Amino acid sequence: MTGSASFFRPDRGVCGEEMAAFRGKFSNSVLFRFLSYVRPHLRLVVGAALMGIGKFTLPLAFPLAFKYVIDVLLSSPAKLDRFNLLIDHWCSALAHLAGYSASPVHKLAALSVAMLVLYVAQAGASYLRNYWAGVAGNHLIFDLQCQMFAHLQQLPQSFFDRNPTGAIVSRVLNDVQQAHELVSSALIDVWMDAVSLMLVIAALFFLDWRLALVAICIAPMWVAFMRFFSPRIKAVSHQMQETVEEISGEVHERVAGASTVKAFGREDLEVEQFRGNSRRLLDRNIEKVRLAARQEMLVQLLTRAAPTVVIWIGALMILRGTMTIGTMVAFFSYLGFLYLPLERFAQLSVVLSSALAAIERMFSLLDLKPAIVDHPLSRPFAVRYGAIAFEHVSFGYQARDGAPAKQILSEVDLRVPGGCRVALVGRSGAGKTTLANLIPRFYDVNGGRLLVDGRDVRHYTLKALRDNVSLVPQDALMFSTSIRDNLRYARSDATDAMLWKALEMSSLLEFVEKLPHGLDSVIGERGVKVSGGQRQRFALARAFLKDSRIVILDEATSAVDSEAENQIHEAMERLMEDRTVLLIAHRLRSAINADLIAVVEHGTIAETGTHSELLRRGGVYAHLYEEQMRGLRLYRGAESRPQFAVPRY
Repeated sequence: MTGSASFFRPDRGVCGEEMAAFRGKFSNSVLFRFLSYVRPHLRLVVGAALMGIGKFTLPLAFPLAFKYVIDVLLSSPAKLDRFNLLIDHWCSALAHLAGYSASPVHKLAALSVAMLVLYVAQAGASYLRNYWAGVAGNHLIFDLQCQMFAHLQQLPQSFFDRNPTGAIVSRVLNDVQQAHELVSSALIDVWMDAVSLMLVIAALFFLDWRLALVAICIAPMWVAFMRFFSPRIKAVSHQMQETVEEISGEVHERVAGASTVKAFGREDLEVEQFRGNSRRLLDRNIEKVRLAARQEMLVQLLTRAAPTVVIWIGALMILRGTMTIGTMVAFFSYLGFLYLPLERFAQLSVVLSSALAAIERMFSLLDLKPAIVDHPLSRPFAVRYGAIAFEHVSFGYQARDGAPAKQILSEVDLRVPGGCRVALVGRSGAGKTTLANLIPRFYDVNGGRLLVDGRDVRHYTLKALRDNVSLVPQDALMFSTSIRDNLRYARSDATDAMLWKALEMSSLLEFVEKLPHGLDSVIGERGVKVSGGQRQRFALARAFLKDSRIVILDEATSAVDSEAENQIHEAMERLMEDRTVLLIAHRLRSAINADLIAVVEHGTIAETGTHSELLRRGGVYAHLYEEQMRGLRLYRGAESRPQFAVPRY
């Protein structure tokens, strides 16, 4: 005890470091951090809390009114204690104000009208409490969701590689919704109930301090129940939200891969797996319900049994002449106001435990530091030539379980002059796409350095660097919006003439012209369905619009037909002139006319050169080329074989 006291008292030698550590620990608690988001809406929260206090404290006048009616208006002789004298004075004043005499009938009428006015005021306070609390809670959800989504945009690509999409969505939507309850009910109701509870206890002690002590003797047991159940409910709530996150991720994957599920006839298996995962969530829900029900049962046992003891002792006091019947009626009426907040506090502990579990998960996401950020000395340099140099570059992806990173690239040395077309070729998994993804800093190198126009890419601001790099990915994403908006994702100020030109360059002009609404046609999940080849050509159209110095084509022509591929290659020849182009493809047609071919093998550059040079060396590239040519010869040989006649039926 002495140690704890000396911690808080400066005169006991507490050093500034200890106090700073305590303040830091307190300020970093999730609840305190969450309350900082409430600050912009503090006026609404305080207003709702005050209205809530009014909603529950205005009815506290009714038991005193009943006591006055019984002890004064209905009794002879009248029993005038301090409360009754005060009310009698007010009733007489109201009767005179209305032009009547201070008779018992007129006092009763004045008292009844005053009670009706209080009921109307209580109804208005109830409306304002609910409305302001709802507005504050929904604004809080809006702010939190916007901040979490903005934070997601700053996280590195490795975060999205490690976490399922559905799980991330669950954090942004489900967890924030759980936290909403803390503002709309718990945060406001706790003040409302606390103030009303203090006023009720004060009123009980004014009425009779001995009976008040009997009424509040259940407090220690109530506190013990709260301390026992609250942490257990919080732990189960945490498990529930983690299970919801897992289920959200799996449902998202199954919906996205519905064609795969149907192709393999695994519908029944998926239903069974979903049932099993949902059963785990059901078990946790039932466990939470069980704990909450046990807590409510024990608290209600206390709050229901306590009035019986109060009535017993109060009746004995009336029999002995130490208490009036009116006082007993008023006291008993106040018991409801005393025990109702205790029951509500028990219910709020369930809400608070669930909300705190969600808030902890929210801040665990918000506390993730973006790994790819602008260096304090970075500048928005312009990329003038597009020259790229990899100098002893090493890289590995971080494992999900915290294990050491798996090395993908090792001691890569490659120089690409500005305006040069380079083909990155190699077997699947060799590291071609990883190498290209280092250029726009989707990932940072683990060793060595990557230069653009002679500057380390980390010296560029992210925006300046990525503004000068266009990427055409393997699986191009088209948003569920109009073609115009999809194309302007690459360049927001593009005119319609520029959009049509880009569509022409990517062999999509005829397709879009035939659509009923042209550029305003909605594509994606909610609109016109497009093929995989068309998606890649839309991605090419974005690259044409962006008109950047460096262009990365990752399997850009792997899913288009031969005619469209020819058109794309012709357009690329015109549009990509004097730009640095990286072509990543297993099909070596793109590599044949490249200025430089870099063969990636086991995370290193195995050889570089032109098509004819590499064939003469007879190395890895020559082997890959021979494999593709052998496959082509087998295909042509199969075409030249005599075909069996198809029988007619």
